[in-house]
Amino acid sequence: MAGTAAGQSQVTLTVTVVDGDGDPLSGIDLSATWDDGAGGPANETTRANGQALIDVPEGADVMLQIDDDEYVRNVPYVVEDAEAESVEVVVSESATATVSAVTADGQPAENARIRLYRDGNYVVDRNAGSDGAITTQPVEEGEYSVIVTKPGFYRNLTTVPVSGETTATVRISEGSVLLQAEVVDDHFNDSRPIRDATVRVESDNGFDGTVPTLSDGTASVSVPVNDRYDVTVTKEGYETVERRVRVAEDETSVDVDIRRTPEITLTPDNRQVIVDANVRFTVTDEYDAPVANATVTRNGTEVGETDADGEITATVPTAGTVTFTATAGDLTTTTNVTAFRPGEETTTGGAATTPERTATATETSDGSGPGFTVALTLVAVLVVTALAHRRR
Repeated sequence: MAGTAAGQSQVTLTVTVVDGDGDPLSGIDLSATWDDGAGGPANETTRANGQALIDVPEGADVMLQIDDDEYVRNVPYVVEDAEAESVEVVVSESATATVSAVTADGQPAENARIRLYRDGNYVVDRNAGSDGAITTQPVEEGEYSVIVTKPGFYRNLTTVPVSGETTATVRISEGSVLLQAEVVDDHFNDSRPIRDATVRVESDNGFDGTVPTLSDGTASVSVPVNDRYDVTVTKEGYETVERRVRVAEDETSVDVDIRRTPEITLTPDNRQVIVDANVRFTVTDEYDAPVANATVTRNGTEVGETDADGEITATVPTAGTVTFTATAGDLTTTTNVTAFRPGEETTTGGAATTPERTATATETSDGSGPGFTVALTLVAVLVVTALAHRRR
């Protein structure tokens, strides 16, 4: 036998082919294969009594197929764990069906999907062409469920009896439903709705709609039924998120979690200092949370890492603009601190100023307290002026 491994133990199947009334059929060509089609085929034709003897490997799962112009089976007959046994294969007179799908106005439903279902199996599953129609291969006579679908149209399920050369027309209607997106920032323990995010809804069939989210984070779009949509959510300062959504014939919702675009910020507690002063820097993430273990450099030279509070203290040893940089993972940020020497001019907001020390009441006029003398002189002038006004 063709396809049989040498030395493999064989058994004989006695196959009887009968019609729907149980009458044996002669002259029916049978083909047996096994090992998922890798083994065989073993071909035989039924005799006058409707029987054919077929040798197959013992224990194999054998698939029996009918090849006949008048009779047909929608699915092959399977013999599991074959042994020397008799099996009866029921066949039916063959028929064809031409199914045409049309829209509400009678136009062909181009590329509509047409399926014929019977006895637990999809016998036909094909897309129609530009004429909206398909013609089946030979199938068993009988009653079939015919299902017609097309993006943007309601699903139509109808029953069609098939015999001979049957023709049937199935009408489908357009429809739409709401697709709602709920956009939240799930960084927080209680996710927070995102207002004014942009929700774009697109399909491969040409639909394209854009709406903003409301204060509750929701956005609704009316979309054609029975289609798949790409939902893209964008908002400045947030990462873009995409979802693929299947919409049937009921209102559909999709939850979209978005988060702020990862970034770090380096903030000094003072942007203008005297040379050799200490400055405390704080590194925070996109949610203003402290970033620990961020590496900080000064003009390219590392000065240390931030602590658990995201802080680090560094000196500013030279006059002028000093650049500090923080790095955490793939994220980097910079900031500048201006340092000056006492008595030197520095520019703040475009105006030249000369930083000076402020005198205190404990300083004396012997070189450390001229400011105190000036203050006393000012008080004396005010007292004299007041007395002069009283004498008038």
